[in-house]
Amino acid sequence: MCATLASLTPGEVHIRSMSVCRHLGAMHELTSAEWLMAFVSFGTEVHTHELLRSLLAEGRHVCVPSFNSVGQRYICSELKHFDWDLREGVLGILEPRHDAIRPVHADKLDAWLVPGLAFDEHGNRLGRGMGYFDRLLCGARGVKIGLAYDFQLVNRVPTEPHDVRLDFIVTETKVVHCKRTDQ
Repeated sequence: MCATLASLTPGEVHIRSMSVCRHLGAMHELTSAEWLMAFVSFGTEVHTHELLRSLLAEGRHVCVPSFNSVGQRYICSELKHFDWDLREGVLGILEPRHDAIRPVHADKLDAWLVPGLAFDEHGNRLGRGMGYFDRLLCGARGVKIGLAYDFQLVNRVPTEPHDVRLDFIVTETKVVHCKRTDQ
């Protein structure tokens, strides 16, 4: 999956991401959410920069991950201005500057936009192996929405006890309402 993602051109990422965001924008779960947690895309992930700018312009409360080096984990931090608040963090991903960190408790969030390498229709996701996003999602009550390209939706994703299932997966061609049956 990493190799397939790495092979995407910037043009392919842009076109595919616009389709994913178009499907996402039609979802009631997103349009009704006042407080959102979203990832700031990195590399060839579904591009979220324009989506985040748009949500902020609509007056939504948008949070993004901010790495807490003391706890070696991410926290939710409210974003006020995409271009002013963010800088490259320890993992090379844009995150709030030190003076722009505004912690928000996870139970305040209505919706979560979640990255991953692979997803299945049961709501399982394969992350990048560090468990950072799973720790953020642990105990989150809001709807959890994975953003992916069609090829990232696979038959089955291996899971571990700490993995948190998603409610929806949005790709460039469909919205999958995840099945909640045991595999």
